[in-house]
Amino acid sequence: MILEPVWTVAANIVNERKFGHEGSETRNGTKHFSPGTKVYIIDWYAGTCEDIIVVGLSRKPKRFIKVVIRAGWVENLRPKLCYDPKALRKIYAHFDAKNDSISRLNKEFVDEMLSGVPKWKKCNI
Repeated sequence: MILEPVWTVAANIVNERKFGHEGSETRNGTKHFSPGTKVYIIDWYAGTCEDIIVVGLSRKPKRFIKVVIRAGWVENLRPKLCYDPKALRKIYAHFDAKNDSISRLNKEFVDEMLSGVPKWKKCNI
């Protein structure tokens, strides 16, 4: 089955992030992703203003996964059509499981996320 490319927000995992009590420690990347890993932001929890749903290549084993992470853990946001077949399978599976239409993942929705996620990052630093 050939999956059609979809619009996403592409981003990179931050090199360092604050961790621990009042941000007393720093961590490289996240538990699931190495620093600089390209992830596709495919959905968000708009009411919480904290978390986003991403698909990306995990640290170990090297395979595509879908996880929820903090909006502040990504940088270098940009609109991008996703063509990668392995990433597309995860993206389509996400929308099938929610009985949601993949057509919601369009340029307008991506532009909305591009304007919203950076504001969330400022609120949650």
